[in-house]
Amino acid sequence: MVSGGKAGPRFPGAGCVLLAAILALAALPAGGCGRESPQATVYHFLGAVQAQDFDAMRSFVSPEARRKVEGEERTRREWDELRRRFLDGTPDWRFRFEDLELSSRALDPDHALVTAVGGKCAYYRLKDGRWVKEGEIDFSREEFVPLYLVKRDGEWYLEALDFYVLYALETACRE
Repeated sequence: MVSGGKAGPRFPGAGCVLLAAILALAALPAGGCGRESPQATVYHFLGAVQAQDFDAMRSFVSPEARRKVEGEERTRREWDELRRRFLDGTPDWRFRFEDLELSSRALDPDHALVTAVGGKCAYYRLKDGRWVKEGEIDFSREEFVPLYLVKRDGEWYLEALDFYVLYALETACRE
């Protein structure tokens, strides 16, 4: 389960180009459900990832971000591919977070970056009826791209596609 942690003053630099591009993308249309702080939003989002609650994951994505991709053919194709990868049939993957610590940096009153600065994320795949650990990221030793958040009507939302975040986590765990 995603566990709370303390905010630290550390803020790693930007991640690789692929991960940075993830943050510029948006999500499919769905109703939003923001939270009271950038860190709380990311904790709740990652809890939904761990629970494989796809509706909850999408609810943490900014409605404006979702609208950005409606006219972008390439982004829709990429999104559909990731959607098939993560949603076809019963999911054969899962993430487990342990002792997660997040740090938040305000960019202005309505924008923030949240970075994982401690804890671990393990990635598992179902193989022959057993969950096999395929990798792990230790956020205290390895850099993971900061998540960009926006405040709308008093609530915080991610500006990233939920399945792009899953893909970024999977990639980081396997490296």
